[in-house]
Amino acid sequence: MLDRVKIIVNPASGRGRALKLAEEVAGLLRGQGCAVDLQQTTAIGDARRLARESEDCGAVAATGGDGTVNEVLNGLPLGAQAPALAMLPSGTANVLAKELKLPQKPAELAGVIREGKASLWDLGVDRSGGRRFLLFASAGYDAHVVHLFHAERRGPIHMWQYLYWGMKSVFDYEAPRITVEIDGGPPEEAAWVLVSQVPTYGGPLVFTPDARPGRGTFEVMIQRGRGRWDLVGMFWSAFLAHLFGRRCRRDDVRYVAARRVRLSSADGKPVPVQMDGDPGGHLPAEWEIVPGGVRVVTP
Repeated sequence: MLDRVKIIVNPASGRGRALKLAEEVAGLLRGQGCAVDLQQTTAIGDARRLARESEDCGAVAATGGDGTVNEVLNGLPLGAQAPALAMLPSGTANVLAKELKLPQKPAELAGVIREGKASLWDLGVDRSGGRRFLLFASAGYDAHVVHLFHAERRGPIHMWQYLYWGMKSVFDYEAPRITVEIDGGPPEEAAWVLVSQVPTYGGPLVFTPDARPGRGTFEVMIQRGRGRWDLVGMFWSAFLAHLFGRRCRRDDVRYVAARRVRLSSADGKPVPVQMDGDPGGHLPAEWEIVPGGVRVVTP
């Protein structure tokens, strides 16, 4: 049972739904005798700073989407006595919430946090820059779209905007040349690399069906095909995997389990990176999984 919780909310998330949800859950927790510190973010970096100042809390609840969760994760103290990471979902994709099968009603979410059941979750870390991620990271087409979209976004995110930018950019997209090294093995070249510890992706897409938290390894998708129709085929296969639960069986794609993945630009051109659905800079990157690196509040 938790007696002190910090709730960090992005008030713009969900077109105002996030703040309403945070206030309702905070009120319910206080009514059950829990001390709640409700803090609103006003700029990028606030959630990280507020999470860093939470050593005396039993849990820190990120209220918003997966981007807000990632920012809280990157400020959260780690260790056996550190606060657990919780989520009050009110973003666009809410991949983590779907993976955890979190309820949607405020009273049920308050119950999940109040009970404080924390499970060990493997943590992704970019050793080249120090950024943490909980779900997935990639370099390739999806990261390209994420960077384009976030450079142009104004206000809350809508799912249709990802679809719009994805369709708009596919016609003039030039696939990068990415050098990949898996667990120190020989280098190979790819056009798109996705490392993940969850099967689901934003929307009705499954790129890494065998990925699971707690296995101590990423599932790594390596696509070599560089043509436009290779890309379209990849998304079609991911959609079919969502519908029927079948792994993509394309000649230009292979899957491998790995603890460490090193990526660099093979031709020196800038290659964008995304982490948990937000821009994550550019290559090079060295992604490593830390087994049981963070505690996550689960139903």
